[in-house]
Amino acid sequence: MELEIVIGVLVAAAGVIGIHTYLHKLVKFKMDESSILQHFKDSTSDDKHHSTSSISSQTDITTERVAVVCSKSKVIESHPKEEHSWRLQEPRDN
Repeated sequence: MELEIVIGVLVAAAGVIGIHTYLHKLVKFKMDESSILQHFKDSTSDDKHHSTSSISSQTDITTERVAVVCSKSKVIESHPKEEHSWRLQEPRDN
């Protein structure tokens, strides 16, 4: 009986750790994405495309993280011809 309790506690702890890790990654992504989106909105440049390095320097997010967040974001898209260049997606007519 004690073994079942120990196994149950370990399984529950693993579940809690897994959920915590997932939520932490989700919140971190949303915070970084929000910072990047704010960078686009605050930009005074006429150019709609921003490089990974310029976004990084303005948001204090590493260039590697900027690239990951921008590539996973549903509202940010890459420049079709320039690598490491991003812009907000244009609203689509339905």
